[in-house]
Amino acid sequence: MMKKWLIGVVTGVSMSALFVITGSSVSAHSYYYWLRPHWVTVTKRVKIVKIKNTIPRVNSYAVKHTWVKRGHHLKVHHGASYLWVVESGKFNTNGYYTYVVAANKGWFKAGIH
Repeated sequence: MMKKWLIGVVTGVSMSALFVITGSSVSAHSYYYWLRPHWVTVTKRVKIVKIKNTIPRVNSYAVKHTWVKRGHHLKVHHGASYLWVVESGKFNTNGYYTYVVAANKGWFKAGIH
């Protein structure tokens, strides 16, 4: 009887600890986390492409590109049609133009460093 009770207590504490550890933090790789813009620090030189928005989106086209150096701070988020959309400084996305980072991984560190 005591052994069953001890196993139940250990299982309950373990499950509670697991819930607290995994349930209270948000992964930086979570799609839902990146739906809102967050500040990042660029860790290597990346190209930001200025895209002219058209309807339908498939006909949108690049009109200009700019290189951003390491250490630059950007506010980025996931867009519906593009992976990394920039929303800061001179790269303000609006109804006419969208600014997109032309890199997939390893180009930023989350937060301002």
